[in-house]
Amino acid sequence: MMVVAVIALPIVAVVNPINRDFVLYAFYFCGLLELIGLIFVLVHIIKLKKR
Repeated sequence: MMVVAVIALPIVAVVNPINRDFVLYAFYFCGLLELIGLIFVLVHIIKLKKR
């Protein structure tokens, strides 16, 4: 899903310059969600290793 978003968003930005700001915000939002997900996964792995 993230790969599709990463590929599709720049294309939409090029085709639709009016919505470029919205696309950029969506892109950053997706990146933020991905980072949060990665942090949760890392914390979970660390907790499992400590047991």
